Amino acid sequence: MSPLITAQLTGHTPFSEVRSILERLENPEDNFNDRVHVVAASSMMSHGVDIDRLNTMVMLGIPLTTAGFIQATARIGRTYPGIVFVLHKMPLERDSSVYRSFTAFVEQGDRFVEAIPITRRSRRVLERTLPGLLMAIVCQIHEPNSPQALTVIQRLRQFYRDQGMDAATELNSISQLLQLDGEMDAGLRDEAERILRAFFTSLNDPSVSERFPNNLFPTGVMRSLRDVEEQAPVYDR
Repeated sequence: MSPLITAQLTGHTPFSEVRSILERLENPEDNFNDRVHVVAASSMMSHGVDIDRLNTMVMLGIPLTTAGFIQATARIGRTYPGIVFVLHKMPLERDSSVYRSFTAFVEQGDRFVEAIPITRRSRRVLERTLPGLLMAIVCQIHEPNSPQALTVIQRLRQFYRDQGMDAATELNSISQLLQLDGEMDAGLRDEAERILRAFFTSLNDPSVSERFPNNLFPTGVMRSLRDVEEQAPVYDR
């Protein structure tokens, strides 16, 4: 029998090697004996590795968070049936605790996911997400009711004028959608009003040089949940 071919994916694996291993996994060699058969990986494999061929996992120990467990085991069986063997480190209190209620832990895992520290009651979150929310309203609600696509500023400007809609109209809609009607939400409502008034001021300015509505927001429109800070440039040698 031919020996198994192994690979290692950890935080110490050079990026070029990681890319090569993932390429081999996604596009396996024609000869089965030439393929990568076993991958020894750390938690770095828990995110973004979406390879259909991965169908068996042996997990040594329970990750520190329930979300980590779900993310790691989700690498297996994405398209075809798979199986995960969990080897608990019984001297560890968390592992032994999960072992005692493992069935419930797996079945009810979503309920055990720790809450994230960012909530919708954050002015910074509202600042980053409201532009995308307004653009979604324009594309999904207003545009179907418009005789033409609202892809450029001139058309959107004319649509709002024809409909008699302005910043106050959209503020009421968004406030109802986000349930900004409590006594503690006055600051968030003021922030939403500021963003919308600035947008409509630019939208109705005939001298604006931008062409597309999404460019009228100073913070831009989020395209990813990771799009929260200015990205650092990455140069390839």
